[in-house]
Amino acid sequence: MQTHDNYNLRDYNTLSVDSVCSRFTTIRTLSDLEALPSSLKISEVLVLGEGSNVLLTRNLPKLVVHLKPRSYITQVDKLVVAWAGTRWHDLVTWAVERNLGGIENLALIPGLVGAAPIQNIGAYGSELSDVLVWVEAYNWQTGIYHRFSHAECHFAYRESIFKHYDKPFIITRVALDLRSDRPFNLSYAPLKTYFSMTDEKPSYKRIADAVSEIRRSKLPDPKELPNAGSFFKNPIISRSQYDKLKRKFTDLPMFPAQQDDHVKTSAAWLLEHCGYKGARDGDAGFSKRHALVLVNYGEASGQQLLQFSTQAKRAVKQKFGITLKEEVRII
Repeated sequence: MQTHDNYNLRDYNTLSVDSVCSRFTTIRTLSDLEALPSSLKISEVLVLGEGSNVLLTRNLPKLVVHLKPRSYITQVDKLVVAWAGTRWHDLVTWAVERNLGGIENLALIPGLVGAAPIQNIGAYGSELSDVLVWVEAYNWQTGIYHRFSHAECHFAYRESIFKHYDKPFIITRVALDLRSDRPFNLSYAPLKTYFSMTDEKPSYKRIADAVSEIRRSKLPDPKELPNAGSFFKNPIISRSQYDKLKRKFTDLPMFPAQQDDHVKTSAAWLLEHCGYKGARDGDAGFSKRHALVLVNYGEASGQQLLQFSTQAKRAVKQKFGITLKEEVRII
């Protein structure tokens, strides 16, 4: 386990902002994990994978525990089990190449497997919670591994217990129920259109390839233009509020929501209709290709990115009466 003092995290967050932590350590194995001091308090530690869902707004007077990307995937009792440091897209590729379905719609989502249940990642009509069976996490204070069942994870739209848990856990493995007989999910309109325009029959691999192609056409590559993907969640509003807005904004999108008498609408549509698609202030801005993607055009600080995103939130609230909530974790 390597440890560095006063370490800049610019290369460890996909928005590419400067943030210096007091100490930085790299975890490659369970032995490295188990070597963490049990005396560390939760407030003194930040677990960081590829930093694809965070906005760092300051220097961090704490230890950053970085899971070094390393693929380890196996099958146990008909479940697919992956090490938290596995890149998520590598897991998707591994599954579809073996004709195992369930996560093909989640192709090309950046980040590591360990971050996936925290966010309950979702895209193109699917969510991780659709197939997740259990999550294993290590308590560095007790030295004990705990297995969370699906029910114990308390999954919701971009939510899980791990976002709010007050115990010193680091996710180590996840187990997924991936099968060769899962129905194809083509409910997402662009995906349905994609296959309607070709004679090819869908397969898990073809769906993953199609999702990857669609994502690349819409979303900028963080390696070319630093970003953290969708910055805001799609808001869930009451059906009555939606109906009222629909009378004024006739093309306001609507999608089903899991809550009764509520619907989901598009954060990107709201931002675009407030003039934020392609807007920028200095090096902080929103993508020209997708209004939901906050980008760093060069040397924007975390505070500058936060201020610009807050400005966009205010504009949406003022015009539509809807309060956007960040999908990205702000630190």
